[in-house]
Amino acid sequence: MLGLVLIVSGCEPKPADQALGRVTSQDVRSDVGKALDTTCNAAKQTKEDFQKSLNARLNELEAEIAKLREKAIDLKDENKVSWDRTLADLETKREAARVKLDEIGQSSAEAWSDIQKGAQSAWDDLDKAFHEAAGKF
Repeated sequence: MLGLVLIVSGCEPKPADQALGRVTSQDVRSDVGKALDTTCNAAKQTKEDFQKSLNARLNELEAEIAKLREKAIDLKDENKVSWDRTLADLETKREAARVKLDEIGQSSAEAWSDIQKGAQSAWDDLDKAFHEAAGKF
């Protein structure tokens, strides 16, 4: 009866090499494979989290740029020309950030960390330009 309980609960006898604490090459291959899978899954999750976060931040910033554009409708002369240049610069930087976001989406989980740096840089440029533009207005 005790033997049946041990077998059902998963406590069956170990092979001789495992019982003595030996590690086989198969054990190592299995453990390395599991570690690689875990690392890839973690990188993929981090990539997806970064991508979602950047996309949400870009959407929010686009809404803020639209509000600034509406406020600038009544500007005249030099102010209008200057503001149009500022908005064009914001649009260029926004597009660069969108391109980097798309690159992240198309990258493998292993390669995305290199692309992340460029995407973060593009976002930082856009964010800085927006805050400078909003401060001028």
